[in-house]
Amino acid sequence: MIHNNKIQVKKSKLRQTLKASFLDGIFASIMFGCVQDYFTPFLLLIKGTVVHVGILSAIPNITASVLQVFSHKFVQIFKSRKTVFCIFVFLQAVTLLLCAILFFTVYAIETDIVSYCLSLVKHHQIEIFITIVTLYTVFGSIGNPAWASLMSDLIPAHKRGKYFGFRNSILGVLLVLVSLSVGITLRFSPAEYIMQTFVVVFLIASVSRFISFYYLLKMHEPPFEIEKASIVPANIFNSIKKNDFLIFIAFMSFMNFAVYLSAPFFAVLMLQHLSFSYFEYSLVTVSAPFIMYIAMHSWGNIADKIGNAKVLTITSPLIAIVPILWVLNSHIVYLLIVQIFSGLVWSGFTISSFNYMFDASVSSKRVRYISYLNLINGIMISAGAVSGGYLIQILPPVNGSSIYTMLLVSGILRLGITIVFGKRLKEMRLVKI
Repeated sequence: MIHNNKIQVKKSKLRQTLKASFLDGIFASIMFGCVQDYFTPFLLLIKGTVVHVGILSAIPNITASVLQVFSHKFVQIFKSRKTVFCIFVFLQAVTLLLCAILFFTVYAIETDIVSYCLSLVKHHQIEIFITIVTLYTVFGSIGNPAWASLMSDLIPAHKRGKYFGFRNSILGVLLVLVSLSVGITLRFSPAEYIMQTFVVVFLIASVSRFISFYYLLKMHEPPFEIEKASIVPANIFNSIKKNDFLIFIAFMSFMNFAVYLSAPFFAVLMLQHLSFSYFEYSLVTVSAPFIMYIAMHSWGNIADKIGNAKVLTITSPLIAIVPILWVLNSHIVYLLIVQIFSGLVWSGFTISSFNYMFDASVSSKRVRYISYLNLINGIMISAGAVSGGYLIQILPPVNGSSIYTMLLVSGILRLGITIVFGKRLKEMRLVKI
């Protein structure tokens, strides 16, 4: 059943809000481009291990997913979705500023005159950095359901694929270009100044997020009635099991587990095993999202016509092939071709799963509903990342590295999950919990 958006907004306010949202997206994309693919390289720079890389992916995700459930409660307290996501976007910008100031202070002062406090910080820099990234992720995640709920009220259900596909395409290309620029900058930075370069990158990311916050303040919030309910109603699973959306939740969570068995360790593979430069690393890393965002507008139109569930069943088996292709050859040109293929299939999977969340919930329950879905996904992502970090240490190597072995395991597991769940997915535009 298709859920028609009944909330009416004046055209002038709608244009103002969508313009402000787009400008927010521009500066948010600059922030993500600066840091999204460079937290792991920075962790490796400060002597993090493969286990630390797994923890860096797991702890922020599991913490953010659990605390995101409270997004619904924050909306109840403030009686405004806009207030909630504005507060946490501001806090997210503060964490990046803290990261820049902290590591600049620690590394800008000569060791022999560093105070005891700074020495202690440097001694525990890995733990402190993971904590900062966790706060950054938590603050960004708590506001997401409120933002998604507000935006879904503004965009009619039958146009969401087209609108978000177009929006994500433009902003995604910007994100990729920024990320590539960071990689080039790091590549040509003298080794003795690489830490300072990272600090500048974190600072630019922070300033961009503060500007993003400014434009979020200009958004108009349409009338909104949020359901008054406990954080986790006792009958939630009884409600879910009466429809096919439980299959979607299981499919997404298990797929994310399989993906994150290997996803956090591509940086380790490229920077340590393949000895890629920062530029080569960034070139390979951004090529997939670059293609993904370009293709997203087209996939959004396709999903509007044939349904989001159909697109998921088409793209999920192709996603299973991607990590296996990485094992076959390590030449950078070959990997770029693999990444182009990866971007194409992930594009359809991402936009269809994103819009499925909107189609599957009514406005008054959407904040809470998206939070539940993200909670389960976050738990599985974290479990996958931690499991991958430890399994890599005990699995036999393929092509000289256990990371390749994990890629094979991830690919085979993705394919198995697709076989089990793929044909069971059904198109469902509305779910009430």
